[in-house]
Amino acid sequence: MFDTQKIDSFFSEDKNLLDEKEKIFMSRRMKVVRFFKLFLPCLVALLLGLGIVLFDFDNSADTAVELADEEKLYFEKFRMKNTVFEITDKDGKFSILKADVVEENTPGKKIYDLTNPDAQTLDNGKTITLTALAGAYNQNKQELVLTTNVIANYDKQMEIKTNSGTYNFASERGFGNEKVIGNGEKGNFEADRFTFDKAKGIMTLIGNVYMKSADTELRSPDKAILFANNNKFISTNATVTKGNDILKGDELTAFFKDTKKFEIDKAFSKGHTELYSGGKKAFADNGEYNAANGQMKLIDNVKIIDNSGYVATAKNGLYDLGKKTFTLENNVRIVKGANVITAPKAIYFEAKDELRFYGGVKVQQESGTATADNGVYYIKRNQAELENNVVLTKEGNAVRGDKAISDFNTSQSRLIAKNGGRISGKLLESSFKSKKGK
Repeated sequence: MFDTQKIDSFFSEDKNLLDEKEKIFMSRRMKVVRFFKLFLPCLVALLLGLGIVLFDFDNSADTAVELADEEKLYFEKFRMKNTVFEITDKDGKFSILKADVVEENTPGKKIYDLTNPDAQTLDNGKTITLTALAGAYNQNKQELVLTTNVIANYDKQMEIKTNSGTYNFASERGFGNEKVIGNGEKGNFEADRFTFDKAKGIMTLIGNVYMKSADTELRSPDKAILFANNNKFISTNATVTKGNDILKGDELTAFFKDTKKFEIDKAFSKGHTELYSGGKKAFADNGEYNAANGQMKLIDNVKIIDNSGYVATAKNGLYDLGKKTFTLENNVRIVKGANVITAPKAIYFEAKDELRFYGGVKVQQESGTATADNGVYYIKRNQAELENNVVLTKEGNAVRGDKAISDFNTSQSRLIAKNGGRISGKLLESSFKSKKGK
């Protein structure tokens, strides 16, 4: 089974006994081993040499490829021209931010300095654009800061200018702490600072608020909240001036026709309300103004103080700015010194400077009382004239006539018979005897 001759020949190094195939195999194996023994050390030396050349970071000044720190920082920053950001709002809609130049403020922080930024967002279908000469955008917070000549345009109806402003696309809120000026087609406003809430569609003007449209002006030292989508604003401690008439209220809610004109259509005053017109001061708990008919309602606890010295009170009042009339209703009471006039209804006519009473009038003086169906108080003359069913009562005595004149200067009243009529009455016997005895 075994070729013992070949085995003995192999161990005795008798190569001649090996067949030709085995000799060839042994020769090739020896050549391969010698090649690897020589090649591997050379390869290692070559790789080490390349590593020294390619990855030598020696910081000595003699290194030819070394860059200055500022040059390194420049190449590490993100910098692009004519860049557009598409920002997803919380309502799922897109806002767009463009800039002529966008450059990272700090490498890798996603905070960019902007040149000529231009942003656009939507508010219930209305387009809001924001532009400025410079700004910064924090992509992590989705917050845009605009500086220098900031202009916001609301649906091409209202333009707002300020010197700095911040808007957050994620929260849909913005603010500015510098003076803000707004211009519409026929109106304008200004304030010390502002806030903006796109989700609620409101802009709040804060500090020294001033709004003007046509011949109407509004001022507030506190604030005014502008609801752009509803064309209304709410202002605290507001003063509205229209011509020579002035309206004040703790809280004033006004509706205007549109954001182009800021022209007040209706206004409601809640809380302490004051009205100044024609030398008169009127006060009430609440008030309403309607521009369509030029009327101002005073509601609950109405009080009027006139320059002449009389004070009028009633439950409700209505001032007509066009006709210059003031109507008082429900428990009307006019007081001038010791003289008092009461009636269900009274109308003041500014042109004639007189008060007319309807539905039954009563004049109370120190000398007695006069009643009638109607009456008029002449403010300059300081006299009241009563007509129709006139009755004078004094010390229990009642006298009837066609007309009575009550003089508030003397606190005396007298009856007058018209067209040859007669004065009639009933005197108490005790009163008659006391006068006869004298």
